[in-house]
Amino acid sequence: MKWLQPWIDGKRMLPPWLALAILLGIQLVSIPFLLKLHFNNAPDIYSPPDSPIIQLRESLFKEFPNDEAIIALFEGHDLYTPAFLAALDRVAKKMAALPAVDRVLTLTTVEHIDATDDGFAVSLLIDPKHLTERTPAQWKARVLDDAIAPGLIASRDGRAVALVVRPKFLKESLARLDIENALEATITAEHLDSHHTATAGTVAQTVAELHSLWRDSAIFIPLTFVIGMVLLWWVVGRIRPVVIGGLAMGTVVSASVGGLVAFGQPYTPITAMIPTLMAAYTTATLLHLYAAIQRGRIALLPRRQRISRALKDTFMPGLFNILTTGAGMLSMLWVSIPPVQTFGLSGAIGTLMVFLVVFILVPPILLKWDTPRWPRRRSGLAHARRIAAVVAVFSLRHAKAVLISSALLVLATIPLVMQVKVESNILEFFAPDHPLSRGTERIESKLSGVTGLEIVLTGTGRDSLKDPVRLAQIKALQDWLEQQPEIDRSFSLVNVLEEMNRALSGDPPGTEALPTSRKLVEQLLLIYDGKDMYELVNHEFQRGRIALSLNVHGANEIGRVIRRIRTHLDAQPITGMRYDIAGFGQLFVDQTDRIVDGEIKSFASSFLQILLLMALLFRSLKAGFICLIPNLAPLFFIFVVMGVSGIALDVATVLIAGIILGITVDDTIHLYHGYLHRLKQGASPVFAIIRSVESSGRAVIAISVVLIAQFSLLGLSDYRPTAHFGILCAIGLFAGQVFELLLMPALLGMQLRKPRRPVAVTAP
Repeated sequence: MKWLQPWIDGKRMLPPWLALAILLGIQLVSIPFLLKLHFNNAPDIYSPPDSPIIQLRESLFKEFPNDEAIIALFEGHDLYTPAFLAALDRVAKKMAALPAVDRVLTLTTVEHIDATDDGFAVSLLIDPKHLTERTPAQWKARVLDDAIAPGLIASRDGRAVALVVRPKFLKESLARLDIENALEATITAEHLDSHHTATAGTVAQTVAELHSLWRDSAIFIPLTFVIGMVLLWWVVGRIRPVVIGGLAMGTVVSASVGGLVAFGQPYTPITAMIPTLMAAYTTATLLHLYAAIQRGRIALLPRRQRISRALKDTFMPGLFNILTTGAGMLSMLWVSIPPVQTFGLSGAIGTLMVFLVVFILVPPILLKWDTPRWPRRRSGLAHARRIAAVVAVFSLRHAKAVLISSALLVLATIPLVMQVKVESNILEFFAPDHPLSRGTERIESKLSGVTGLEIVLTGTGRDSLKDPVRLAQIKALQDWLEQQPEIDRSFSLVNVLEEMNRALSGDPPGTEALPTSRKLVEQLLLIYDGKDMYELVNHEFQRGRIALSLNVHGANEIGRVIRRIRTHLDAQPITGMRYDIAGFGQLFVDQTDRIVDGEIKSFASSFLQILLLMALLFRSLKAGFICLIPNLAPLFFIFVVMGVSGIALDVATVLIAGIILGITVDDTIHLYHGYLHRLKQGASPVFAIIRSVESSGRAVIAISVVLIAQFSLLGLSDYRPTAHFGILCAIGLFAGQVFELLLMPALLGMQLRKPRRPVAVTAP
């Protein structure tokens, strides 16, 4: 570490023009990358590419259509008139012509099986070329008598119809946005706006998240900078340090976000929180440096000596701050959700950039251009200093009571922590009055659930799904599935075969018509000349799928349905068939399972890494524990708040443990480092505690104000996972400030209270 000593002592600095050139150069180099920022929130990117669910999905997409869709609902009393049906068909044809669209399902595009004199015929449910051949009432009756359309593309009361746009397998959010924009424009062009009452589906969900991502980035990133600059001004009271701080924030944020592009990573609602985090952390680190410079000014030191001493006081704590915060970020690599891992890696690199900018580039720039004297007393730190001192004195005087009260508070609130649940609910990602939430509820009330799930059945050889025994078992499985309250409907090859056989035999709708002989099955398949069936079974009849529509949206609810299905299939397997569960619902549940496992590993990793780093810094494992205990309290308090408020642990809130533990421990390092430094100078322990809290604590309070203000901005997002992340981070940082100023002096004070040795009394 000897090579670092000149930097630590502030005796070696870069030439100021070189430091400024590097600062501006990093921003200029980042600009081309920022212009290529890749926005993407496609569902599949939240699972590792080599995970079983992704491998299964990609395998299915080679044989079957995508399970994602965007659904437009139309309501009115004239839905079956030639004018409306013709307009609806034109919308369907225009959408089907788009390169990214696989198929459009609506009244004029889906198949219907009609009985004929010599068997059956496959035709369109409503033929757009012959709209005047039937009355609206007759078209309505034909739709409602169909075995498939009611509940899928038409309400059972005939008052609503749907147009379902199914895209090709897309890996980009922007492609989904193009589809939704085209749908809205086409509906308007065909003058169907008055009938269009709702839009929903997985495509619409992704697009809504994308809009929220753009809105949050456009509003929160500039506001984060403004708040940082304002609070720097409040603390320093000088324009030049504030401008330099703004340049430092811009450099760190530009490099962090530009790094995403350089490494080919998408900009998601998760990684979109990096600019706020990096701006806030840069501001916090600058405040520690500025506070040290302010102390030098109060001591009437010359400018160069003032900055050199500030570096000497803050360089090593700042270095370990970066290491502990980086450790908290890197702990997120244990969460096997790619955007979360990208957030952790980018955050770790960003914290390293903060150190280089604040401690290497900023000091020579300050020395060269920040020539006017800083105010000696009048700054925002003055009030914070008094607050910190008062709290520290109280904690020292009542150390035992503070520690016992804290322990009792923890014990009393454990039941609240136990109420925290791991959950992701698609319908609750936005507020109830959000257009997507309202649209989803309306479509589900008129048709069926929009959460897709699939049971994939794979046989041992060709024509496995032509066996009547297996078909009967699938039929029995579907009957059981539709008895489950969470499943609105199921659809498979069996339904198509029943409809064909019913038409062939002339049986009325609703009668049991599943073929009982292989010969009849093959005869029906020979006559069939449509295409809908091959969306449910491959051409070899070896693999088929049962498509399910669920009316639940939470990962836990979907998970319970999946476990129930697995239990049923394990108890009553389909002869000679292997089953898999796929679809968006399974993908969603799989991601939630990763959160639970990742959160445990992430917390354990960050805890151990930070403990070891602090033990290394202070050369004492005991000191590491003393510093870490006050920083576990805010984490516990966050989970208490989550338990009380019902905020769940999801793909966004899973980030909090590593971030809060990594950031709050920074202030503890400065406080404890100052305490040890004063002890070495011969100060009494009590004086060392009070003086350390008084000098560093004022910066700690100011930093907490900065961080809380900047994270609170995210609480204004209309995307609830982001809002919850911001609110909980702000709460955690506030709790961290309170517990740090209360517990740290109390823990140090208890070490000083050693029992007196009894005095030996000699007999006269």
